[in-house]
Amino acid sequence: MYRPYVTEIRTAHLKAQQAERSGMYHVAVQQYLICLEKSECRQDCQCVNYFAQQLSNCYRQMGLLDKANFYAGLAHLD
Repeated sequence: MYRPYVTEIRTAHLKAQQAERSGMYHVAVQQYLICLEKSECRQDCQCVNYFAQQLSNCYRQMGLLDKANFYAGLAHLD
């Protein structure tokens, strides 16, 4: 059975992880936002929480604390 968005999420996640390792947080944010959007489309709360936390971490590394706090808050919504 085909599960929509799984391939897109996995590809974007791999790109985001690579960008993070390279210190290219702006690229990581872009890819994690794609992951977050696709996870929301799948209505997968666990994935939404995970990618929101990843976005929070990236924004914190970039010094954008307001955005980091927003996504940290989103990650803790149930």
